[in-house]
Amino acid sequence: MESPYDWQEIIGTIGLFTLLITVVLTLMWRKTFIKRAEMQIRQDDRYRKLAERADAHQAELAQQLAALNERLARLETSNASIEETLKVVE
Repeated sequence: MESPYDWQEIIGTIGLFTLLITVVLTLMWRKTFIKRAEMQIRQDDRYRKLAERADAHQAELAQQLAALNERLARLETSNASIEETLKVVE
């Protein structure tokens, strides 16, 4: 330690390395945070599309069920008229 500024140089060097490490870690953390947010957005979009498809299929099934109920009602009416005719024939 020949110069009276040696300690200041050591402290300055440590400070610069600390600053450099802090900046690198902050950039890495930010990149990770942004990547995680993008993945969350993509996952939310997939869930939204899945929900839309489920709603469409549910509406289609409701229409099919209504058509089946209509056919069943016609069959019951037809069956009732056949039973009535059979009662008259007996």
